[in-house]
Amino acid sequence: MILSTFAVIGLSACDAAKDALSADPQTSYCEAICDWAVECSGDTSTLDACLEATRATNDNCAAAENGELDPANSKLVEDCVATVEADSCDGLTGSVEDQGAATPSSECIASEGPTVALDAYNDARTSQQAGGDDFCEDLGGSICANVVDCLIGDFGVDEATDALQAACEASAVTALVSTCKDVDLEPGYGADANVNRMSANVCAQDVSGLADSCDVFSDEAWPAECAAVVVEADALPGLILNLIAFAEEYGVTL
Repeated sequence: MILSTFAVIGLSACDAAKDALSADPQTSYCEAICDWAVECSGDTSTLDACLEATRATNDNCAAAENGELDPANSKLVEDCVATVEADSCDGLTGSVEDQGAATPSSECIASEGPTVALDAYNDARTSQQAGGDDFCEDLGGSICANVVDCLIGDFGVDEATDALQAACEASAVTALVSTCKDVDLEPGYGADANVNRMSANVCAQDVSGLADSCDVFSDEAWPAECAAVVVEADALPGLILNLIAFAEEYGVTL
């Protein structure tokens, strides 16, 4: 069968169109933003939950991951991903101001759309954080971890770490945890922004990151963000007295 010139041209144009629409799978915005969030939080166990949440928000992620984007949109996603990979962790672990002001890059807004890019970004950040009650329990555990490290490491208390940790959590910080749970500390950004939780995040990060674990017994070591939402300023001395009393039970005078 002999094809006419017009038929050959038509087939060639059709093949070219197919080639233009076919692309290799690439890193999506969802994958990039979740890798960023997990790296910043240090908790790899949250990756699947992050991907599920962001993919539910953003259909463009599936198109990128399946190689279904045309070259122009593929390039937009590529540029977006590059900005995510270069981003600092301030939007997740920075100051209250940094967390509140953080937004996707202009490249990601261009590739995903302004609303979808922001919603997925906020979903990624929220996915890294425990609910309010769990956050309070974790904060109590972090405080006690400092107490235990100080008592065993600096004062030579002869007790098993796990047993001492459990004893501290069951006595020294119960009032703190209870009060903490009375505050709405569910994580949220954007239209659902919870400034209290952002402040509490800063508090928890500073407490868990004390350079000297024995500083937990001093009110000077507690950042202002703690007094703002987790431990009221007039209640902080009581918490510290509880921690000191706990230490005294094991023969340590501070």
